[in-house]
Amino acid sequence: MTPVEMSSPRVAIATVVARNYLSFARVLALSLRAHHPHVRFLVVVAADPGTDWQLEGEPFEIVALDNLGIPDLQRVCFGCSRLELAVLVKPFLMRHLLDRGIDAGIFLDPDVLVVGDLTPIFVEVTRHAIVLTPHLLQPLEGDERIARELNILQAGTFNAGFVGVSDRPITRAALAWWQDRLLADGSGALERGVYYDQRWLDLLPVLFDDVSVMRDVGCNIAYWNLPERKVQVSSGGAILAGGAPARFFHFSGFEPQHPSIPSRYSSLRWDAPFSDAAVIYKQYADLLLAAGHDVTSRTKYGFDYFDNGAPISPQARAVYKSLGATVADFGDPFQTARPDSYFRWLSDNHPEAMV
Repeated sequence: MTPVEMSSPRVAIATVVARNYLSFARVLALSLRAHHPHVRFLVVVAADPGTDWQLEGEPFEIVALDNLGIPDLQRVCFGCSRLELAVLVKPFLMRHLLDRGIDAGIFLDPDVLVVGDLTPIFVEVTRHAIVLTPHLLQPLEGDERIARELNILQAGTFNAGFVGVSDRPITRAALAWWQDRLLADGSGALERGVYYDQRWLDLLPVLFDDVSVMRDVGCNIAYWNLPERKVQVSSGGAILAGGAPARFFHFSGFEPQHPSIPSRYSSLRWDAPFSDAAVIYKQYADLLLAAGHDVTSRTKYGFDYFDNGAPISPQARAVYKSLGATVADFGDPFQTARPDSYFRWLSDNHPEAMV
């Protein structure tokens, strides 16, 4: 057991997945258990609110979506795409951790693999209200330096795949602010300066006190910083990044069926400088496949359908959100039988939104 775990058992890591990402949550859970077997790992599975849907035999503790205190949950789920709902849940899940008496609560995206000791992260989180990790830790070089930095400016300085919190009044104020902003706009509309939950994080260090930026090259190793954080795997299996111990990799945009491509969001390809990193990515692909990725990745998203099985199009969601508070008159937006249901109103007024 690590020193942090002995002195403070109230450490927890959490994530949120739809059912198609269950294999990612399984791999993250097992990697965390290998390095910190006594740290709790909680997972929100975005299944239908109000249903008694359970997973048995999973290597994590399940938190029900409708236990997070998200207001007007049915409306929120209807108005969000799968990705939008996953990012919106995040600050509510972190508040849930604090409500359960957690000293150090950490959110990790499900496509993360723990490869080393996280104790320094636990210590940093207990010392500060909020801890963030930036995408980059040094000025970029090379022919693509400007394009890569501009991409970060669009997506956000900090990566939302890791956020750490401890229970302080300023933390709860910051989470409430983040919840409010994501309920208002958690879309990926780069043209409006929004990128899901991530661009909002840029404001945290200036709006709230005690926000720590963790400058550890072993944290959040991903396609956006791989060229600067040379990955080395020793003959004994120890993993270094930028000459320091690697703590966790973030496989954003990675598809295990194509392990030679680090991310669908990047033109980076494996060549000599990245040969050791390629080994890690191949191992991760094998872990995902062993965790049932071929099956889970084909699972449909429950909130993509009305209760009669008709698909909910992006246009149907956009129209619904444009109506504002008046959507309360429709009741449960997923239900179709009522004469005054949203489904029937949409069919009559916006037939082009019906798939």
